[in-house]
Amino acid sequence: MKKLFAGMLIFLMGMTGAYAKSSGNFSSVINDSGLEKNSIAISIKKLDTGKPVYELNEKILMHPASVQKLLTLPAAIDVLGEDYEFTTSVYKRSDDSFVIKLGADPYLTSKDLKSLVNNISVETTRKVFIDDSILEKKDWGEGWQWDDDMNVLMPRFNSYNLDGNLIKITVMPTQKGTTASIINPSKYPLVFLNNVITGDKNDVKVSRDNSISANTLSLEGTVNKPVILQIPTNNLKRYFDIRLTSSLADKNIYLKQNFITSSLLPSDKELDKITHPVSTAIDDVLKNSSNLVSETTAKLAGGKAYNDRGSDLNGIKVFNAYCKKLGLDTSRIRITDASGVSKNNLISADFISEYLVKNKDNKVLEHLPSPGEGTLTHRMLPIKNNLKAKTGTHGDASSLAGFLTTKSGNKYAFCIIINDTTSSIADMKTLEDYLIREAYLRL
Repeated sequence: MKKLFAGMLIFLMGMTGAYAKSSGNFSSVINDSGLEKNSIAISIKKLDTGKPVYELNEKILMHPASVQKLLTLPAAIDVLGEDYEFTTSVYKRSDDSFVIKLGADPYLTSKDLKSLVNNISVETTRKVFIDDSILEKKDWGEGWQWDDDMNVLMPRFNSYNLDGNLIKITVMPTQKGTTASIINPSKYPLVFLNNVITGDKNDVKVSRDNSISANTLSLEGTVNKPVILQIPTNNLKRYFDIRLTSSLADKNIYLKQNFITSSLLPSDKELDKITHPVSTAIDDVLKNSSNLVSETTAKLAGGKAYNDRGSDLNGIKVFNAYCKKLGLDTSRIRITDASGVSKNNLISADFISEYLVKNKDNKVLEHLPSPGEGTLTHRMLPIKNNLKAKTGTHGDASSLAGFLTTKSGNKYAFCIIINDTTSSIADMKTLEDYLIREAYLRL
């Protein structure tokens, strides 16, 4: 990879005229990278005509990683509308009962929940119902890896989304050489096998010990300053119930029975609601690559489109219907989730570049990050005003797709997918950047 990294240094220093006249091309860039050629798929097309200008393994089905989000999000927004709001509401059912209608809002917080509870009467409340019918009960995607259970980027998701579906705990130093203390303000029942010692540096590792219990966490290492750890919630309904109970208790409301699941009735009267705009989700998905927001938005679109609970299957039907409207054939690809997390997703670089050509005027894709933003914060900064693209990273897969305006002013849609089990993600991304530089200078 030495030639690649030397080239990247030139790229980061600026696009010099002298370098633009060198004799390199896409093939030599790929050969110099040291990556297996069969692991690389590339499709670059003219944006106005869709005519291919460079292709490599473009029809081969590969795992797209998070580049998949730029496919599924426009389809979901096409159904939901750009003015859609994630909404959680509280209703009065009778003198002694209230209903909380969940909206699967990925931005709902415990503070929001407390605000809704302020509408519930202290003196008369006997029952609180919860309408969780907006999404299916399933809370993880098909083909998601069981050993990603502790990955904060892949939390579970369903109607009970709250606090990003992450629990925050704090590891506090005590006296040097003694066991650190652990603070869990959420009240969610976690058992800690605490082997963290107060030492000279912060180096704490946490894992879930399922051999004992799903709520048992093992902590190892050292700490000398407070460390805040985020733990994916493994039971979203239980966490939601605990936070709701805490909010009610703050108002001195103590129920004699657990929360009751019930669909909203026509006679229920809305008292208040908490909303968050889908525009926030568009930026979060495309710029920050949020899996939680991507999956939730797609499921909600599926529920709205088919007047049903939001589900993976309905979300995929929305995507297929959107592609059919564009004249794209989805019969030769496979999509099992909205975010690209599942390794069961298989798409070609040609399909993605063609999708981009057909969506060149889509307002949703205007939110794709430029260099210096989101997941492109530290990449390809010299062409900040000429590139909008979605990144993808997952296991042994790296990808990049979007729109490029070259030095000569030509516009292209492109997709690069690399599935290489023998190379590092850093080397894959270096090749992506180098290929984009070549395209910028020569096309």
